[in-house]
Amino acid sequence: MTLRLGPDWQRPLWASPYRLRFELNQGGPVVTQFTSSFDRVRTLCRAALPGDEVVAIVTANADVSGGDPFAGLEALGVPTSPSVSAWRGYWWEDDEDDEPWPQVALRLTWDQADILLWNQIAHDLGVTPQAPVMSKFVDVDRAICVHVYDDRGMDVTALADEMIQPLYARFDAWLLDHDRPRMSDAFEL
Repeated sequence: MTLRLGPDWQRPLWASPYRLRFELNQGGPVVTQFTSSFDRVRTLCRAALPGDEVVAIVTANADVSGGDPFAGLEALGVPTSPSVSAWRGYWWEDDEDDEPWPQVALRLTWDQADILLWNQIAHDLGVTPQAPVMSKFVDVDRAICVHVYDDRGMDVTALADEMIQPLYARFDAWLLDHDRPRMSDAFEL
């Protein structure tokens, strides 16, 4: 089972029951919220997507107007060309009444991916620098997607339970309590 990059790349993932939801933020002062979230997200992403490189799907944040958001990402140190692929598609499952957003797939080192992770966590906390983009990380061959929402949480979704079952056991303490019943139904045999 693999993912096919393009306008509908997320559709099979949206239908998958194999989604782990993790809590990132540990509370406290803003600096502690940011650093604890960043530490967790880096650990979880590397466990979910092992390897020296990662594919990131990046989209312009639709809530921001003016300027080139991808140029802002370049200024942070994430090259946006050459891309693996580019298209227009929906970022959220329930966005189909809106206009599709421009998306680009980038092959990145983990140092570059860390900048995107920083960016995802920085938005809601107001930490700078940041670029007006959102990102998701994928392993196309293993059909896994990592989506960091912000400093509070992230999802790891797969098309097959065995791809992320080890994360369910290894990072049990970080799973979002609110979603434990659904995750138990999907991952406990």
